[in-house]
Amino acid sequence: MKKRFYIFLNLIFLLSLTTCSTTEPPPPPDETKPVLTLSFDKKSCTELWIKLTTKDLTLPSELTLKQYNPTGDSISQSFILNTKDSLLYIDSLFPNKTYKFLITMQQSNNASNELSVTTMDTTSHNFTYQTFEFGEPLTGNSSRLYDVAIINENNIWAVGEIYVNDSLGQADPIPYNVARWNGIEWELKRINFPVVCGQSNLISYPSRSINVFNDNEIWMSTGGDKIAVIKEGIQINQFCLPSNLNMSINKIWGVDKNNTYIIGNEGKVGYYNGTSWSSVTSGTTLPLTDIYGKDDNEVYAVGINVSEAKGVVLKGNSNGFSVMINSEIMNENELFNKLFGSLDAIWLDENNTLYTAGNLMFQHKNNKWDYVRSLPENYIGGNPGTYYRGFISSIRGNTSNDYVIAGDRNTLKHFNGISWQQIGLPYNPQSQISLIAKQKGNTVVAVGSNGSNAFIILLNR
Repeated sequence: MKKRFYIFLNLIFLLSLTTCSTTEPPPPPDETKPVLTLSFDKKSCTELWIKLTTKDLTLPSELTLKQYNPTGDSISQSFILNTKDSLLYIDSLFPNKTYKFLITMQQSNNASNELSVTTMDTTSHNFTYQTFEFGEPLTGNSSRLYDVAIINENNIWAVGEIYVNDSLGQADPIPYNVARWNGIEWELKRINFPVVCGQSNLISYPSRSINVFNDNEIWMSTGGDKIAVIKEGIQINQFCLPSNLNMSINKIWGVDKNNTYIIGNEGKVGYYNGTSWSSVTSGTTLPLTDIYGKDDNEVYAVGINVSEAKGVVLKGNSNGFSVMINSEIMNENELFNKLFGSLDAIWLDENNTLYTAGNLMFQHKNNKWDYVRSLPENYIGGNPGTYYRGFISSIRGNTSNDYVIAGDRNTLKHFNGISWQQIGLPYNPQSQISLIAKQKGNTVVAVGSNGSNAFIILLNR
């Protein structure tokens, strides 16, 4: 009886408070709602990277990503978010298709903005081509081109050593070291280097590497320590590396002259800051054969030991490089702690996917190494008898859906974002043609040798 009374009295009290009060009580404070925001980051023909940023979200939190496909259906994927911001990776998409994305919270009706993104389209494999050979074997010297730079489709510089007879029909021991395309024909040129450092005499030594800076100034090097400078087609300077570098140059790379790298044998790296040269530690003693970067803060180089089928990928900048990963002959169960075989080429695309190649081709994406799985027969034990391609010596291109690889046995293959195709001459496992290639826009130039002659394939799309 007392209990009922107590309840009753309380009911009356509450009722009297409600009916007698003349002012409204303050509303309870609104709970802060989390804010979820999706924004575009990067894309390829089959992949998207999407930024998820949050505000006032209690972590960890279970979220659901909803993907609306161009076919009208949708798929959902739940995940646990442990950080305030995250980068979402979506693959297995189709080229040139629009997808929509939405993030929802499991414990509420809260949702992000809807993000609409169209994947990249594929590019065309349809290149026309011409081939050119230079050199006269009767001179007793083999001619070869080692590197090429494309300023535009009508201004291309291939460097190496081309031996021809002189005007009297006698073997000329001084090689031409440039073949320059002017839009109509290749013109053989001699660019001069110091005969001996510190002296004024000049000579046309064979050239190993060439780089075009963003102002179209050209630097080309010998296989030693000498560099020539060309501006608007005219040689304006030549110089030797300072004695503290003491290296032979295999490759020059830089976006501008104030951030220029050179690499050479014994793992040597040099850096020019626009005023002075310095030696940069590399973390390896292997000969370095290729270098490429995003900017001065993110540069990659690759080294090779041909006789032992080993390689190394380096990452660094002007403050120093360190080993990113090594390569050697191994069992497949050891793969991706190391890579397989020799490595000779390196390239970075617009999505920061890093590619390296030699016996096989690998990629470093989303902080993981893997095969380039789009390339047929690209795995340990694949490509028997080299029936599909040869050793890969270069990787260069425009974007993730438009680049080429080149190598021995006339390997010259173009990737369009989905598939690979041999371009130029048909692939031939018995071919003696060995190539490296560069691509700029719709122009591809592959240079190298065919037997004892220098060889060029000029392709346009």
